[in-house]
Amino acid sequence: MQKRFLASALAAVMTFAVMLGTVLPLRASALLFTPNATVQSDAAVLMNLDIGQIVYEKNADMKKMPGSLVQIMTAVVVLENCPDIASEKITAKEDMYKIFEEDEYPEDLRYAHISAGDELTAEDLLYAMLLTSSIEAAYMLTDHFGKGDQEAFTAMMNAKAEELGMTNTRYTNGTGLYSARQLTTARDMMTLLNYAMSSTKFETIACTNEYTPPSAAAAEKTDDWSWKHSNLMVDESSENFCKGVRGIKTANSQEGHRCIACKGSRDGNNYLLVCMDAPLKDMEGNNRFYHLEDAKNILEWAFRDLSFQDILPENKQLGQIHVNNAEGNDVVILVPAKGYSCIWNSTTDKKSVQEITEWPAEVNAPVHAGDKLGKVTLKLAGETLAEIDVIAEGSVERSFWKYNLSEIPGFFRSKYLKRTWVLAIVLSVVYIAACVFFAFRYHEERKRREAARAGHLRSKNQ
Repeated sequence: MQKRFLASALAAVMTFAVMLGTVLPLRASALLFTPNATVQSDAAVLMNLDIGQIVYEKNADMKKMPGSLVQIMTAVVVLENCPDIASEKITAKEDMYKIFEEDEYPEDLRYAHISAGDELTAEDLLYAMLLTSSIEAAYMLTDHFGKGDQEAFTAMMNAKAEELGMTNTRYTNGTGLYSARQLTTARDMMTLLNYAMSSTKFETIACTNEYTPPSAAAAEKTDDWSWKHSNLMVDESSENFCKGVRGIKTANSQEGHRCIACKGSRDGNNYLLVCMDAPLKDMEGNNRFYHLEDAKNILEWAFRDLSFQDILPENKQLGQIHVNNAEGNDVVILVPAKGYSCIWNSTTDKKSVQEITEWPAEVNAPVHAGDKLGKVTLKLAGETLAEIDVIAEGSVERSFWKYNLSEIPGFFRSKYLKRTWVLAIVLSVVYIAACVFFAFRYHEERKRREAARAGHLRSKNQ
């Protein structure tokens, strides 16, 4: 019960780590650039870990056979279902070797000299699998954590892929044995790799150059169990050595060809790289490690030519606007609300980025520093990179006299003044009409009274 709780907690922590990377605001965005060397791999994706964005891709969504790269997912599932890999012991079973012999491409399989009856910890087996692509280690792990059911373990892998949004991936086994239905893409592999590397334990194992199990001496297998990483880019004696590269995983198969997933760090820049489906042989039919050549060329290019650049500095003065009724200086300087930076290729002129600005010809005082007055749109080759608010760099106060003097013409043009004049005229007309009406009535009443008085006098005299 406690083990299941700890496993669930570990899975939650790893999931949160990936979600955190996608939720937190990034300090810059990224553009896609192309290496100056030919990439033989049919699909590739390069991600800058510092901003968590892809900076180069080739056929990123084309489905490919991953070969033993599936063992990265195998390791993730094991780590999330085993709270103590150092003490979880697993014994090699005899029947698995028959499965290996019956595989359609037995020459694709890599062995770590693990024999039937050998007992190793889950941690030992993870090292053997990730460093050497050990088919024995992969099978032992999937069998043990699938509780003897390979399909059950595969279901766990597919559930994890769905959780991570690997929509173009389908697993049919966790060992890397050949299956035409086991497919993924370079983009999905990058999603998985980025997630896996959020686990310190995974990174420690997958990036170790050489490992010997503590039990090797007692089993009299010190030489056989001295496992070196299959990624020759970490070997200083190899022509494929690349400074700053860490191993993670390679794959070689007749159908999936050569693949690699690795990490590169140099001068504060950190990258994850996935290359898939590189040719096994050159034009003359000789074996050639094109996947290693591609990885080295891409990473060397990234280290040399890609760097963070300010495309729009935060304090850049974009222009100015006239301020009406200003006290003193009657213009305000415009600056971006925030700067814009991204990974940039040193061979690309930054002047190729267009700055399309929009703001009014004038504004009325007062203006306060930070007031939004417009926007600037950054475009490259017709594509919008960013839209950024344009704000006032400083404040401009309003002049009392200028403001009031400016309001006088407006007073006479005011619609309220017009309404007042109309109302006054109407009221005047009504008043005059009333005066005429009452004057007429008074006049008529006076005539009536005078006529009555005259009639009274005549009757009295008679």
